[in-house]
Order: sequence, then C-alpha cells, then structure tokens
Amino acid sequence: MRQTLTLLACVVVIGVGVAAGQQPPAAPAAAPQAAPTLVAEVQTTFNAIRGNITKAAAQFPEDKNIWQPTPLVRSWARLIAHIVDDNNGACSALVGMPRPARLDTEDSQNSSANKMTKADLEKTLGDSFALCDKAFAAVTEANMMERNGNRSKIGTLIYNTSHINEHYGNIVTYMRLNNLVPPSTAARGGK
Repeated sequence: MRQTLTLLACVVVIGVGVAAGQQPPAAPAAAPQAAPTLVAEVQTTFNAIRGNITKAAAQFPEDKNIWQPTPLVRSWARLIAHIVDDNNGACSALVGMPRPARLDTEDSQNSSANKMTKADLEKTLGDSFALCDKAFAAVTEANMMERNGNRSKIGTLIYNTSHINEHYGNIVTYMRLNNLVPPSTAARGGK
C-alpha cells in the first residue's frame, strides 16, 4: 500500500509539473548505433534473396525438375544448379578454396543437374549458401577493396548478389507458369 501511494504521489508531482510547463525528467539517451558496414549491407540483401530462392526450391514440385518454359531456357534443375555454380564460383575464391565441380555441365537435357533429385538440388543450394556465408565473413572493411581477379572482394559479393537476384526473377516466372505463388509475393500476402 505504501509503495502504491509513493508511486501515485510521483505521478501527481510529474503531472503537476507538466501542467505547469515543466517537462518530466528525460529518459537516458540511447547510445548511438554504429552504421552497418558495406559488407553487412550487401549481406542483408544477399540473405533476403537467399531466403526467397531457398523457399522456392523447397516449394517447386520434384516432378517438374526437368521442366522448362521453352527449349531455349534452362530446366528448373539447371536453373537452381546455375545459382549453385554462381555461388560456388564467387564465394570459393573469396575463402581461398578450389571451386567445387560445376553442376550445370552442359546446355542440354543431358546436363548433370537434370539427373539430380529435388533433395540433392536443395542440399547443394544450401551448401553453396553456406560457402557464401564464409565468404561474407572473410571480407572486411579493411580488405574489401583488395583485388579478387578482375573485381574487388566487395565487388565480387555485389556481383554475385545481383546475379542470383536476376535468377530469382527467372524463378518467379517458372513458378507463375506452374501456378505457384513465389515466396516474395507470398510474404506480402499476394497471390
């Protein structure tokens, strides 16, 4: 009861002070947050695209793995394998390891990607994203401008992020042609 009266008295005093034009005591200022690094900004974008691609790969039916909208474009399996190959190519160089073997081996139905199961495609996709996590961890503000072939290290991360986003656009089309709602649209409540 005594605590309640004390609290009530404080509220009344503050209320009277505010009514008289006095401001209540200010809360302590929060410490300013450090601005995110350029590497962190790129990784945030990469992670959003990764989420959409990973969800799409899980959603796409296995019996459509070798489906392609026209004979002139990749099958679904080859499209996912191409993203894996892109991730592996860019990110292996940044962590100083040999590039894993390519999955999309030829521009035909004979590509090794077309022989993969849905589970294998999803696993290799996840492995390629894990490799890119290592690449993002290896690139810092201090070394991001060092050359990595014909690009800087940060340039390699930006290029790869842009490239897989381009292919997410292909994924959206493949999904729409199969009456599936793409993850980016579903996240916004769309159809």
